[in-house]
Amino acid sequence: MIDERAYELLCCQLGLANEEKAGLRKQVNGLIARFKAIEESNKENSKALVDTINELSVTVENYR
Repeated sequence: MIDERAYELLCCQLGLANEEKAGLRKQVNGLIARFKAIEESNKENSKALVDTINELSVTVENYR
């Protein structure tokens, strides 16, 4: 049978593990938010790049 001290240590370790898990979850959620922001920025930049390429193509066609 588990003695009282061993039980207290296990409970303490479980508490620490839960705190660490919560901290990691917070970090993961922060990273997900950053990745979503980067993804949105990349979409906007890609659209702007396509628009610029199209404008340059029209300009080149006008000079031909």
